Amino acid sequence: MQMQPRVLYNLLRMNWLVDSSVEAEPWQVEDYRALSFDDLFGRLEDHKVFLDRASFLAYAEESDSPEDLTDHILSDRDELDVREHDQVYLVMFELWRRLVPEHLCLTVFCDELDHQVSLYDRGELSDGEALQDAVAGLQQVLDENVDEGGEPEEVFNSISEICANNLEGFLYDYATDQLDQNEGDYAAELIEGFYRYVSDTRWFDFLKARMLVESDLTAANKLFAQLIVQISEGEPDLDFCLELMVFMVQGGERKLFIALVTLTLKWLKTEDDFQELLSICVDYYARLDYDWEEESIQAILDTYVDQAPDVELDPNNPHIQQLLDVMHQRTLT
Repeated sequence: MQMQPRVLYNLLRMNWLVDSSVEAEPWQVEDYRALSFDDLFGRLEDHKVFLDRASFLAYAEESDSPEDLTDHILSDRDELDVREHDQVYLVMFELWRRLVPEHLCLTVFCDELDHQVSLYDRGELSDGEALQDAVAGLQQVLDENVDEGGEPEEVFNSISEICANNLEGFLYDYATDQLDQNEGDYAAELIEGFYRYVSDTRWFDFLKARMLVESDLTAANKLFAQLIVQISEGEPDLDFCLELMVFMVQGGERKLFIALVTLTLKWLKTEDDFQELLSICVDYYARLDYDWEEESIQAILDTYVDQAPDVELDPNNPHIQQLLDVMHQRTLT
């Protein structure tokens, strides 16, 4: 499927902001939101498109989207190449965004969502309410499409294709940040509102378990148990295992923690991964005040002080079995 032009240039700009060595022409990564109206209309004149506010609004009235408007304005320009077409399009898109905000088509909505998410990811968000409004708008668009008969995941995927950001990853990170900032009620709203739309619900189930740890540890551990079963039956996901393990340090049942460690050991690739797992185990047994286990695992970890990074983990590494022996030494209760 061909990427929608606005998505393509948003993605290019996002990558360029992270790494300025990314190959791109200035017009491809420019912040069009920072340009004045004189600049925007002047850019159009450079491409022999002569419009002012009044004529732009008149044309917009007869169009469904900035894409439709651009194609109409350039319909008689047979000699126009893709590069010049896109230069005109980016200007027309920005003018549409500013001058006809009441005519909110899907590409403009997704562009605003991308803008807010990108500010959030870069730590440059100055207006938290603007992001909340964009997220609320996303849920509204999704709900309306499902109410009209669409399948939740298909609807979500169709919207995601018009966004440069990974929406599912963003929603998880955003809900996680709300929890970290003690905004549990809003985090719960996000999880409830988007749960049926995401393809990998394990991350949201993990957040549910996080919210239950302090109020209902039994229910939290029930969710931990369900997640471990899902992990064992699905594709290897080391990042998810380690993140779940880190949080189980705060209150996970020992038999569940050991089951998760045993499962995760099969998927470790480097000595660094193994050290991370060992460190989590040290923290877990320290919380339980199991001094012998804590000290024994710390002793294993200490052998890696001078270990070079990214060394491949030997599946027959004796320290793996040593860790398991330490964890199983005490009878599970």
